[in-house]
Amino acid sequence: MKRQTWYELVATVALAIGGVAGILAAVGAALIQPLSAAAAALCAVVFLVPGLYILGYARGLRARDVALAHTAAFAISRGAFDLQDLASELSVSKDDAEKILQTAVQEGHLRGRFDDRGRFIAEARVAAEPDGARP
Repeated sequence: MKRQTWYELVATVALAIGGVAGILAAVGAALIQPLSAAAAALCAVVFLVPGLYILGYARGLRARDVALAHTAAFAISRGAFDLQDLASELSVSKDDAEKILQTAVQEGHLRGRFDDRGRFIAEARVAAEPDGARP
């Protein structure tokens, strides 16, 4: 199972527990039980804040995977290209484009090599495993 899926699962559970605790805090306040309402409110905050943070992190991982897949698709469609071409496509600096390309190759989204002129030559697409893992 992918790391992103685990983060989304943990975030969903934390947010669900935080939501239930928030409801219990509201019920405690409605029944004029200040100690119960305060305890439930504290639990809600303890679960909601990390849940939101973890959910944001999981979405960042998803955006990262999309960017790497886009880089791989660009490279395969072009076959051979300069880093400046990739930088223009991604709207990033040439150094950042090189880092993104290296990450895509390292994580198996793409295969290729640099020729003697500094151009990247993309090879055929790497097939993904059924569970989303890369070879």
